[in-house]
Amino acid sequence: MIPQRYLIATLFIAAMLALVMIVRVPKPGANPVSGPVAGEVVGLAAFEPETELRLLDGWSPRFSGAQDPDQWEPWPFEGGFGLPWEPASPYLEDQGLALNGPQSTSEVRLWRGQEWRRYAFDAPLASARLRGNRLLVTLRMGPRRFETRLIEIPEGRVLWSTASGAWSRFAWDGAAVLLGAFEPHKDKDRGPLRLLLTVLPLEGDSPMGSLAPWDEADLPTPPPVWPKTPEALSDDGRDLPGPRLVVPWTPGSRLAFPRRDRLWVGGEGRWTAWQLTEGVWRRAAEGQGSLFPQPPRGLGLVRLEGEEAARLWSPPDRVAFELGSRDDAPWPAPDPAWAWAPEGALTAWDLRWGKLPEALGAELNRAALAKAFKADWIAASRLRASVRGWLPAGPEIALRELQGVAWVWVGDRVILTRLPESTRLRALRKWLKP
Repeated sequence: MIPQRYLIATLFIAAMLALVMIVRVPKPGANPVSGPVAGEVVGLAAFEPETELRLLDGWSPRFSGAQDPDQWEPWPFEGGFGLPWEPASPYLEDQGLALNGPQSTSEVRLWRGQEWRRYAFDAPLASARLRGNRLLVTLRMGPRRFETRLIEIPEGRVLWSTASGAWSRFAWDGAAVLLGAFEPHKDKDRGPLRLLLTVLPLEGDSPMGSLAPWDEADLPTPPPVWPKTPEALSDDGRDLPGPRLVVPWTPGSRLAFPRRDRLWVGGEGRWTAWQLTEGVWRRAAEGQGSLFPQPPRGLGLVRLEGEEAARLWSPPDRVAFELGSRDDAPWPAPDPAWAWAPEGALTAWDLRWGKLPEALGAELNRAALAKAFKADWIAASRLRASVRGWLPAGPEIALRELQGVAWVWVGDRVILTRLPESTRLRALRKWLKP
């Protein structure tokens, strides 16, 4: 027979263990992680949300259908690092969200000064980008009508607004805006599509309107029946302000816009470098080869030299191609997800090329967040039938490592949570510092 004092002691210990388990049960959205993920979040009891935004049914961080002309496949909604050359993401750095809702309404919500600020629009959002205190949005005003606006925040003052195509983007250095639309053919020729582009400033008035004349004496002439004066443009094209140019555009063409006065276009085995001089776009150079933009490092080029393919590289602000090292690993396929440095490249999904800093360890927070907020996604999917339509596999995780945060959409809410400080985040900020 067990002595009574041992029985009482055993029951007391069991009761204390049960109490500890009750106290330590994880809260929704704060599940502890285990295995290889735990090393990245060691010292944290959980991913504690900084704030959250509850979404009415029918509202979502999604754009309405449009994409950049050189974006051939849909860009993942969670985006990448949030850099200017990437396709637009509805998750805006560590500050806000671009949301589309029912009945062709939309809004941008920004978390500033510990409160949510709302910027509402009466048309769906096709694109939204944030750079400092400038919010750049493109709205779908009709089946083939778009409008781009540059907005000063937090005031909400519209600095300029213009009819446009379905997209807009900042220069790699964030100092200007590139936008455009496809020009309709005025005849029945079978030439390439005509992409009309213009550049507008972040500060001050729009420059005088002009159109690239394609009249450089030492360079090939443009395709036949090519618009070279503003009067040759369509009505919408004539309404587009600023210095304009029309470039040939074919499937697989690429654009690179490193700064307000430099533009690179490549397609069908040729490339052209444009320079903005005295308010007019003029060709600086062109040649044979396939263009490989490597933002913010420069421009790569692959061209045939004899019977071999050579890889060359030029800085972004001038045409100065030099032969690259033959010992380098093959470049990855061109994709705006890559951020490049002289010896290596990286994506926010941890694909790697070349040599990277040793401190830039593996990215582990995405998997940890997906696990930590799975319970919130399950709870939301039980409350709303639409959740599994939007998010069939679990919560959507949009890392913004340069700002040290992540956006987590669980269905009925979007949660902003801080990432644990780590050697990876510090190394990444130093590596991608402008």
